[in-house]
Amino acid sequence: MAAKSGAERSFFGAAAIRVQRAWGESPFYQAKLRGPAPDRLLHAPVDPLTPDRALGQAVLNGAFSFGVASVDSRGDLGGLWSAAPQSGRLYEFLQEFAWLRHVDALGAAAESSSRALLAAWLDRYEKWAPDAWEPALTAERLVNLCCNSALILKNADALWRSRVLSSMARQTRHLANVGHRAQSSWRRLTTASGLSLAGLCLPGCEEPAERGLELLRRELRLQLRPDGGHASRNPSLQLRLVIRLQMILKALDGRRLPTPPFLKHAAVRAAATVQFFRSGDGRLAVFNGGGEDDGRAVVAALQALDPGTPTGFARHIGFQRLEAGRSLLIADVGETGSQQAFDGVSSFHFSSGRSRIIGNCGDGSLVSEDWRKALLQAAAHSTVSTEVVGGVSPFPAALAISHRRSEHAHGQLLEIERAFGDRDGPRHIRRLYLSPSGDNLRGEDAFIALPTMLATGWRIRFHLHPTVKASVARDGKSVILALENYEGWRFRSNAPGLRLERSVYCGEDGALSATEQLVLGAFGLEAPVGGDIVVKWAVQRLEAAGAGAAPE
Repeated sequence: MAAKSGAERSFFGAAAIRVQRAWGESPFYQAKLRGPAPDRLLHAPVDPLTPDRALGQAVLNGAFSFGVASVDSRGDLGGLWSAAPQSGRLYEFLQEFAWLRHVDALGAAAESSSRALLAAWLDRYEKWAPDAWEPALTAERLVNLCCNSALILKNADALWRSRVLSSMARQTRHLANVGHRAQSSWRRLTTASGLSLAGLCLPGCEEPAERGLELLRRELRLQLRPDGGHASRNPSLQLRLVIRLQMILKALDGRRLPTPPFLKHAAVRAAATVQFFRSGDGRLAVFNGGGEDDGRAVVAALQALDPGTPTGFARHIGFQRLEAGRSLLIADVGETGSQQAFDGVSSFHFSSGRSRIIGNCGDGSLVSEDWRKALLQAAAHSTVSTEVVGGVSPFPAALAISHRRSEHAHGQLLEIERAFGDRDGPRHIRRLYLSPSGDNLRGEDAFIALPTMLATGWRIRFHLHPTVKASVARDGKSVILALENYEGWRFRSNAPGLRLERSVYCGEDGALSATEQLVLGAFGLEAPVGGDIVVKWAVQRLEAAGAGAAPE
């Protein structure tokens, strides 16, 4: 059968939306959403994420930016819903009611404005809308309404409380009907957890809560690996999952309902994985679309369940953690899965104390589409990449990935091997050695049997954290790194081509910030007989006498 043209796809897509809208607004479906009208919340969850008061005030002013998108309702607060783009992260931010957390931080002075914004949403979307009532958006909206219920309902008249709570109950019943249809595995998990929590918080929604818990059990079985890591291999999503599971556990405890065994077990395992990714500054290492995230939320997640000392190996999601002295190294040793679009195999995070030194560029969820695509590439990670030739990277995808780790009195060694063909085909082997004191990280990248095109096009990148100040030493063969904690480190390599280039970082708040990267490349390096190339490099802490001086 011939593939449909773009016009045909557009036509059938528009027709599907019209049918969906007709069904959602029909008396038959609206009747399915009827049920007991709640008069209160049975439980108010606590959101541990740190609010941004400035963002909250900007929302109430009706003009703010969220990533590359912005909206200005020109003083009409209720007009935000029509003035905002109808897709993208800003649209999700508004429809998920994620703004409630930031507005709530402003206190009682924000009550009337936040209720006016909610009233405008009810006027526009209260009955049903195909986009605004999408399962994952609805689930997040219900969670945020439950967490910030005091701002919306406290000291309000009975008519307003009834309208809000009745709408929340209708949305919860809607989720019970359509939650399994969420567009991706993560959105199904988000929907299941939101449905479970909302059903536990709202009286008369016990049946939706049971459906939510059953959907949650199924999705956790499919998405949570035996070591507690989520299939996305994204530390930020891991943290969000733990926070949500903890909310559900506390809601069950507050309602004095029995806790399903799977839920407690999953929460403990998932929290241990969050601790695995925790860096010395209390936030998360940046991998696979995640960010540093909220240190307060990380602390809350770990204190609530106390998973203990982090393990050094997340076997099923493919990460190794090496610690020595004040230094921490976390390396990606896993394979790229179907849900994993980031090409970061053998990339690593390296930090000293509370100061990050080397890492990856981040997710770019709040930047333009072109930047998002660029941040998926290997060149946006501290690993091996290639120069693009003719618009296509010549480096092939790895057919097999393996790793080995050894520890002894002289330090810790991690070896990661990627094979790009059969046994005698091209291979890349990365060896990482961390000294017992943590003051010396030595690396070796070996390229075995590379064809000529790859032997001249390889690059090894080390993306520096924005807080690191780098300067090329006088010899031109090393780079001095001044950290935020006043430590000094030196980067050296045997590669004749050492460059300090510009880079970007999206790990802190999703937006682009300028930073630098160290780049090693062929740049005149001659391959020895046999075509093998071995590049050695090291990141060494300077002597204490030099480390005490503050960076310029």
